[in-house]
Amino acid sequence: MMYTFKFQDQTYKIKLEEEGRQTEVEISGTSGTDRQCSFTEKKIPLEFQKIDESFYSIIVDGRSIGAGILKKGKKVEVFVGGDLYEFESISEREREISKGVISGVQEIKSPMPSRVVKILKTNDDGVKEGEGVIVIEAMKMESELKSPIEGKVKEVKVKEGDAVESGTVLVLISSE
Repeated sequence: MMYTFKFQDQTYKIKLEEEGRQTEVEISGTSGTDRQCSFTEKKIPLEFQKIDESFYSIIVDGRSIGAGILKKGKKVEVFVGGDLYEFESISEREREISKGVISGVQEIKSPMPSRVVKILKTNDDGVKEGEGVIVIEAMKMESELKSPIEGKVKEVKVKEGDAVESGTVLVLISSE
C-alpha cells in the first residue's frame, strides 16, 4: 500500500509491504514542492497490532511504541511519545497537479532537524537530476538529498558537521 502525506512543508510517500507478521516501511519524501529536494530513507522492518479503533502497538528494533492515530477528513493526527503530529493526506491527483516546470534556482532544504554528514558536490559542480548532493543524519539514519534538476551547484550553504533545523537551505542548484 502507498500513502502520501504532507507534514509542515514536506511531502512523504510511505510504502507498506506486509510479509507474514512483519511489515516493511519505506519512507521517501520531498521538501516543499517536489522541485526542492528529495530523499529516500532505508526500509524499516516493524510489527504492528491494532489495539482499538485509534491506538496501535508498534515494535521497531525490539522497542515497543504506542501510537494514537485519529483521522479527520484529510487531516491525520498522530500521537507518539507525548508529541502530537498533524499530517494532511494527499491524493495522487493533487500531487500531480502540484508539479510544475522545474527550472531556475532550486533550494535543497533540510527535511528535518539533522546534522550534515557529507557534502557530495561543491560550488560550480555539475549535477544531474536525481544525483546525490549532500548527506544528512537524523535519528541515527543517513539520508542522501538529491538534486531536483540538472544544472550546477550555485552555492553550498553549510559545512560537514553543521547541525541544521528543519527547512534550512543547504544547497542552491541552478539550471542556467
